[in-house]
Amino acid sequence: MGLTNLTSRVLGLVEKLLGSGYLVLASSLLFSAVIAVAFCMVYVNSRAMHNQVNDGFNQQQLILARQCASRIDAALGDLQIEVKSLKALQPHARKSVFEQTMRAALERTRDKGLIEIGVIDPSGRSTRVCRDGSRPEARPEEGKGMYPPDPSGHIYLNPLRVETGERVIVTSVFYTPMTSINGQGALYARVDVSRLVAGATREIRSGRTGYAWVIDQSGMFLYHPEAAFIGKNAFFARAQRQPYISFAKINRIMKERMLRGEEGVGIYESGWHRGVEGRMTKLIAFTPVKSQALVPGSLWSVGVAAPISEVSEAVHWVYIRHFIAEAALIIAVFMVGILAFVQQRRISTDLKARVARTESDLQVTERIYQRVVEQATDLIYIVDPGMRVVLLNPHSIEVFSHLVVAGRVGTESHKDTDLSRPEYYIGRDLHDLLRPEDVAFMRTQMDRVVELQSSISFAQTVTIDGRQVHLSTKLIPIRNEKEEIYQFLSISRDVTERMEMDQRIYHTEKLASIGTLAAGVAHEINNPLAVILGFADLLLERFPSGSQNYEDLKIIEYNANNARKVVQDLLGFARSSEGPEETVDIDHSVETVLRIVRNSLMTKKIALVAEIPGNLPRVRGDTREFQQVIFNLINNSMAAMGKAGDTLTVVARAEGEWVHVDVIDTGTGIPDRIKPRIFDPFFTTKKVGEGTGLGLSLCYGIVKKYGGKITFSSSTGQENLPARPGTHFTVSMPVQRTS
Repeated sequence: MGLTNLTSRVLGLVEKLLGSGYLVLASSLLFSAVIAVAFCMVYVNSRAMHNQVNDGFNQQQLILARQCASRIDAALGDLQIEVKSLKALQPHARKSVFEQTMRAALERTRDKGLIEIGVIDPSGRSTRVCRDGSRPEARPEEGKGMYPPDPSGHIYLNPLRVETGERVIVTSVFYTPMTSINGQGALYARVDVSRLVAGATREIRSGRTGYAWVIDQSGMFLYHPEAAFIGKNAFFARAQRQPYISFAKINRIMKERMLRGEEGVGIYESGWHRGVEGRMTKLIAFTPVKSQALVPGSLWSVGVAAPISEVSEAVHWVYIRHFIAEAALIIAVFMVGILAFVQQRRISTDLKARVARTESDLQVTERIYQRVVEQATDLIYIVDPGMRVVLLNPHSIEVFSHLVVAGRVGTESHKDTDLSRPEYYIGRDLHDLLRPEDVAFMRTQMDRVVELQSSISFAQTVTIDGRQVHLSTKLIPIRNEKEEIYQFLSISRDVTERMEMDQRIYHTEKLASIGTLAAGVAHEINNPLAVILGFADLLLERFPSGSQNYEDLKIIEYNANNARKVVQDLLGFARSSEGPEETVDIDHSVETVLRIVRNSLMTKKIALVAEIPGNLPRVRGDTREFQQVIFNLINNSMAAMGKAGDTLTVVARAEGEWVHVDVIDTGTGIPDRIKPRIFDPFFTTKKVGEGTGLGLSLCYGIVKKYGGKITFSSSTGQENLPARPGTHFTVSMPVQRTS
């Protein structure tokens, strides 16, 4: 009922707040403030969004610039490799072969800007030239003023030259001395730098119309979409084309950052873009070309630019959509506020109805819990730290009433007392209900709960109507709001029948073990009895009938036959007979056993992994006895496993003339000190009543009887580190071949 009262008070407070006029005023002021803040945020967000989009766009342009610089570096590297390859080949190749190699190199690198390859002899004349026909042959002075390779043999690209013709191009030469038969000569490769750079830059697109351009360390355009700019100095070319526009920002970016080999982004004013004239603002990203083909101190820089208007247009529409979304949200909030105000009274009414329903639901839940406790067959009762009964269920009343009526506890007379009513027990001390020794035992268990601050389980025995009743009890602490233990819940279950059943099973196992022992003894006695009867029969033939010796031998024969009959009866009791030899279907036998134990495995939360092929050959043996072997091994494995997550694996396999069945568990394992004794009869590590010690001995005898063998390996996880705990038994039976 405490929960019901708390719920009623909370719902009543909410109803009172909804009915207050101050709540409406406060809601209106708060709504106005929210709208004002929302519009301010729209404006601030639009500015932040604009800057963020610009930065994001420039970062994308920077990625494009890096890609372009990487392509240029790769193209220069390819040309370097071609020149080095030709230099290495020249001293060893015939003239015709070398010329063919140069032509092939020219064709391979034509799209990278290579336009001429030649060899200059010691006199300064060009003796071997392969060219594409668009440029004149190399002149003798080509080798003068060239940068020779460094001591490591590295070949650099020589200073750039601007050549005019049908179109203006920027060229350069890879030059390297080499030794020939006639003396010291040189190998050179002329490169159309504008074409090389254009191949890596022409397809760059930033946004819809953005493009890339490349300059060297002097500011000269190596490539620009405006062909008229190629070969010209960027600082002067822009001013000549649009003298009324100040290019101070881009000039400062070029001088202070690009020509110093820096990487970055910026913004500047321009006068044109892809044929469109007029003042416009552009975003630019730039990065240097880092190539080992460039002479130390030489520098190329790639710039990618696009009009900011393209970005602003996208931002504008994003801003419009954002504003529409904000406006829709504000309108939605306004409508929600109106609806909330209109529905105020209705909510109040609904709250009242909800309170009534909640109280009804709580009462239904309490009645359900009450029925569960009242109809439970376990003893359920609650006591306080003073051992006074607070609450108990009908089954507890029934047990306590037997104890009181029997006069084994308490001192007062109960003739006129209705012991079936719970009022008699509520508030009564356990000393009036239980024997003194049981009260002392209960006190000890309650102290353990307080000490451990957790639930405990224990077993106890009480005597009811002269019969001992075994109880399995769970004592659970009940805590208050301060997490302090103020009561104890005791749940006791009558396990007498289960314990009696376990005891009967134990006695049955003992009887089975005695029978097995008797069978062994009977076989041992049969052998000397057979000898006695045989010799008695031989001696009877030596003496005439009716003689004293003959009569004495008949007495011996008579008593020996009586002993033999006793042995036969003992064998019949033990049911241990050899019987005719059969063959065993391993698949069917193992599957039969697994069907029997599968439910026990599920109960103990042990996972089963079975690998039975289904086409194993038959083996020698008796089906019932073989199933008994597998059943005993699985039972031992289950006894060794107790924690959740353990796994039992059963695998059957054929190998040559043998069929093997493996039973593998993840249990506690067998210690090394007892491994030599596990097949001994009556040897067991189980507690009294849990086993006879004949299981593995029986398995060993059955397997050996049919020419098989049983082996095992085991680890406890401590004696054989780092092996995992568990045991692996293997039963091997010979295949029965048909003649």
